[in-house]
Amino acid sequence: MNESENQLEGLLRGSCSRRKVYGRRATLIIFIGSILLGGCAQVETRQDPLEPFNRQMFAFNDAVDRAILKPVAKGYVKVLPAPVRTGVSNVFSNLRTPTTIINQFLQGKPVEGLRDITRFLVNSTVGILGIFDVASRSGLEKDVEDFGQTLAVWGVPAGPYLVVPFFGPSGFRDGAGDIAGLYTYPPTYADDEWVYALFATDFIQQRAQLLDAEKLISGDRYLFIRDAYLQRREALVRDGEADESDPFLDD
Repeated sequence: MNESENQLEGLLRGSCSRRKVYGRRATLIIFIGSILLGGCAQVETRQDPLEPFNRQMFAFNDAVDRAILKPVAKGYVKVLPAPVRTGVSNVFSNLRTPTTIINQFLQGKPVEGLRDITRFLVNSTVGILGIFDVASRSGLEKDVEDFGQTLAVWGVPAGPYLVVPFFGPSGFRDGAGDIAGLYTYPPTYADDEWVYALFATDFIQQRAQLLDAEKLISGDRYLFIRDAYLQRREALVRDGEADESDPFLDD
């Protein structure tokens, strides 16, 4: 699986409502953080000691997806032509570049960080706010770095695999990274009347990208998605390099 694999805020007005939104946002972040960070550090990445809980959350998410998210994603694909969907995807991909830039430097990759700064500037200007991926056409390859990968580079253990309600596959380390990533994702700071719309659009376009990829799923859906997620995260942490200690590397 490729980038299509790769994991909601409000219509309130006025300074008073803004304080309420940010208060709720902080409460949500603290709540999710307490769940994700509650018992992590000493479990190997590929272990799934929370499987009974994870399967229940997976079944819940799957039911919500079949009832709401997938039909909406199909409608999104049906209504918007491919070039428009590509432009929307490019915009949100560009908005994630600041997170990649920060994590490049945190991981000790200044050359890559400077390259991603250039990429962001090119796409944000010549590419008209990122609608057109001019940078890739110019040879500036796209990088994907996040705080979960940075924590891995710093030696933080992955912790158990975790299925988060509504958000799907994650892990204790990656969940903490996702929380940190909210603060480097520009839509988080949009005006109140735009925040929900931006997050919802981003969520829908990501789900739409998975419509074709999910056709590859076979057998036990839970195990298939879990293993695909863990393998992809490991590949991102290793920057695509194989784990020489993997006994199944030859396979």
